[in-house]
Amino acid sequence: MDKNKIKIIMILTIIIIIANSLVYYVTEQNKKQRVEIALNDKINSLQVHYEILLHHQKIAADTAYATTLALIPNFIEIYTKIQTASEKEKIILREKLYKSLKVKYEMLKRKGVLQYHFLLPNNISFLRMHKPSKFGDDLTDIREDFNYTNKTKKPISGFVQGRVAHGFRNVYPIFGGNGLYLGAMEISFSSDNFQKYLTNISKIHTHFIVDKDIFDVKTWDRDDLVLKYVPCNESEDFLLTVNSTQSQKRCLVENNNLIEKIKPDIKINMKKGNKFALYTVSNINEVDIISFYPIKNITNTKTLAWIVSYEKSDFIYNTIKGNLIVRIISFIIFLIFGYLIYKQISIQQMIKKDHLLLNDVLNSTDDIMFATDFITVTFANRKFREFFNVVDEAEFNKIINKDLLKLFIPMDGCLHAGLLKENELFSILLTRTSQDERVVAILDKSLNQKVFNINITKTNYNDNGDYLITLTDITKLKEKEIKIQRKAYIDGLTQVYNRNKFDEISQNELKRDIRYKRDLSIAIIDIDHFKSFNDKHGHLIGDEILIMLAQNINSHVRDTDTFARWGGEEFVILFPETNKDNVKTICEKLRVSIEKLLHPQAGGVTASFGVTQYEADDTLETMFKRCDDALYEAKASGRNMVCVN
Repeated sequence: MDKNKIKIIMILTIIIIIANSLVYYVTEQNKKQRVEIALNDKINSLQVHYEILLHHQKIAADTAYATTLALIPNFIEIYTKIQTASEKEKIILREKLYKSLKVKYEMLKRKGVLQYHFLLPNNISFLRMHKPSKFGDDLTDIREDFNYTNKTKKPISGFVQGRVAHGFRNVYPIFGGNGLYLGAMEISFSSDNFQKYLTNISKIHTHFIVDKDIFDVKTWDRDDLVLKYVPCNESEDFLLTVNSTQSQKRCLVENNNLIEKIKPDIKINMKKGNKFALYTVSNINEVDIISFYPIKNITNTKTLAWIVSYEKSDFIYNTIKGNLIVRIISFIIFLIFGYLIYKQISIQQMIKKDHLLLNDVLNSTDDIMFATDFITVTFANRKFREFFNVVDEAEFNKIINKDLLKLFIPMDGCLHAGLLKENELFSILLTRTSQDERVVAILDKSLNQKVFNINITKTNYNDNGDYLITLTDITKLKEKEIKIQRKAYIDGLTQVYNRNKFDEISQNELKRDIRYKRDLSIAIIDIDHFKSFNDKHGHLIGDEILIMLAQNINSHVRDTDTFARWGGEEFVILFPETNKDNVKTICEKLRVSIEKLLHPQAGGVTASFGVTQYEADDTLETMFKRCDDALYEAKASGRNMVCVN
């Protein structure tokens, strides 16, 4: 074989290797992006379901606490007598209290309550409804939640380990007449509820694993409930409950086969104590996502348990399969490409056929792919032409008129020309943007807005320094992500911003105010005598008043202002570029509009306002302190007024 042929073969071999490496790199990046999206979706979904159940349990516990105090005959009277009773008298009072609460306890058990427990102020157990024969033990060194409530006289909630059992505890203070502190009440739920809820209601195969070091016993026994714990597959340091919902075959045998290959990764991530998700290829036709959500102790310093879910993922399976098909096809095509070039012995023809065959490879993917120098498009795949409804690249270049960046629509969370620094190239913007935030919004041929992950690769296609751009459609995933974020930032009752969103916006506005020395003011709004509405008309009417007031204020604030529910009956408004005098005028108008509101059952509503403005060296905490002081002044001066501090 002559030297020229050897040279051509070597050149072709190098080209084929580079081309296949490029396809491999692009498809691998595409796979990583898609897998990350799928994993984040599953772990976020698990978190949402967990928080929903936790919220429902908290509501149930709050209701049980309130109804115990208000509806159980002679409850406060009995508990008051206990404080000074002799041991003999306490036995009689304990029996009397047990009989009074027995029906209530049976109802609570049907709602999933594990423990209904009453203590004295010195952390001595007075009555366990699930085990009335056990009392008088000191829980000071065992239950930090009881210590907290009896010390501060405030309620506390969280995951806590007791003497023989763990659970999601809700501990409340008990007060008698004249504010006399009498002790604490516990209403707790078993982790077994989470397995049943997530598996049966949410249809997510889930189990709850607990750090074995927190156990004194491996079985918790009640007349109608027995919880037995066995070693789990995920970690040798944790135990799980096997019951009718979660069979031993499913939790210990089948799941073990699924996670065998990824156990080292599970171990590493569990040590970090943060939520995570991994995937495993269980067989040739299935992919499973295993999600781990951590349950912290009541002080949020240590992970005591995990919620683990197992779900099939067709999305990841199809991604892996699609990438494999693209790589096989590209490899075959590049081999054919090399053979044709070798036969024709023409470098010019080789380049031409390289271009044609590369287009064939790019056309085999569902992603939009094209090469560009961000002025014009030099080549594009079929998906690109279909999306923009153009015949070829030349027609597209006429439409964009040498400005490719105008395709990217300015949209929150998406990259566009408006984010470029002075004389900055779009490729640099992409480089300094993290992988998971490389997102653009584009209008398709029907003027529908679509969202894409954008991936950029420097090519050697020509001397113009073109980039290979890959656009992966994530519109549906982005919509789902927005819905999840909405749950995190919107108050569920009033449908206005919640405290989390207000904190985020106010921090940014404060930084901007400090930097550009602009005015920034805050107002706190508190509904006057709101407790009396709840006491007189009930919490449903109270909720209606909150909604009515929120809608009224939201319809009157400016687009530039941020209105949110701060908590309970309190609301806050952030006024950028507005001094406190103007805010007082605005708040006076809001106060008058609220004063005109009329609820069908509860009647008229009024609100008090506290206003302040940013001052030198202020923090949000110091601003809110002045706002609170102004609000206190408004209430102390007769309510239904605006006070400025």
